[in-house]
Amino acid sequence: MEQFINNAVALGHEIWTYPSNSHPEAQIIPTTRLDHIRTMRKMDVLYVRIEKKSLDICAWALPPRRLLYGFPIVAWEFNTIPDDVALPSKNARDLSAIKQYGRGCDLAVCVSSLLGQVVRERLGLSRILVVPNGSDPQLFCSDAHLANRMLPFQRKFNIVWIGTGKEKWHDLQMLREAAKIIYDEMDLEKNILFHLIGPDLAGIMADMPPNVYYWGGEYYDKLPNWLAAMDVGLDLMKPGSGDYRSPLKLFDYMASELSVVSTEQPQVREVLDKMDATDLLVEPGNANKLANVIGKLASNRKRVKKLGQLGRQLVINHYNWKRAVTDTMSELETLLQERKGRQGK
Repeated sequence: MEQFINNAVALGHEIWTYPSNSHPEAQIIPTTRLDHIRTMRKMDVLYVRIEKKSLDICAWALPPRRLLYGFPIVAWEFNTIPDDVALPSKNARDLSAIKQYGRGCDLAVCVSSLLGQVVRERLGLSRILVVPNGSDPQLFCSDAHLANRMLPFQRKFNIVWIGTGKEKWHDLQMLREAAKIIYDEMDLEKNILFHLIGPDLAGIMADMPPNVYYWGGEYYDKLPNWLAAMDVGLDLMKPGSGDYRSPLKLFDYMASELSVVSTEQPQVREVLDKMDATDLLVEPGNANKLANVIGKLASNRKRVKKLGQLGRQLVINHYNWKRAVTDTMSELETLLQERKGRQGK
């Protein structure tokens, strides 16, 4: 959200948010009834990120709220596939509601082509804009000041995984098994170490081998200091709804000049293909293959460095927040112009 607001304002747009999502660059929407209505009627676009609790705001796409607020454009942003879309048999009522409200949605912004396809087929939304996520190459860079706790590990081959223990699609069991294979069977002179960063992970550390370190949660703007000390970034997913996402960690790894090793995932494959590095994709659950891929990278530091440089250049050229927000705003401006053209007739 911070990157969206910063870049949208830099492009000359005005962003309004509710107090719960306040940001220094955003205007605050008043919540008293009359002031709320007056403010909302000034908006050109209602932009909603579709999440588990977004049904109430989705209803604003249709009368009576649509007429009350007078929104010219309603846009829905999909970052992953909502439960009520992924599991329609268990959430038939919510799916039906979203499809109904979708009749008033002018644009669906989807972070991946596969997600756009699902939104089109299951929700019936016709105008889809695919906008992959990105990173900030000014914030994430290889020469960021190293986190103090990583200073003793500078001569090691450091592998990082960033995430939260709350998301069920992360495959930390696969990481554990691969780390154990490396610890038990591989040449210890390679000094291969794993570093986990994120909240709600302490409970899993009891089963981890000694070459895995857990550093707890970290503020987003401090992550570059950790990534600057790493060689490889991991994105390990179980098959399922994670296939539809655009992994934020992927682009932050790349911006920090890390090589990326990932389980098979459509958008990650698309990115790694541009670097001729699809051999770094591993079948979900295949810990032996993951350990083997990591071992080969540890033995080929030149390739690790080259892949890191190629990945960062891809972020600078395309996979960045400025591009993502510019593409989104450009499509919204086009929609507004088309609406004005129809009204002029």
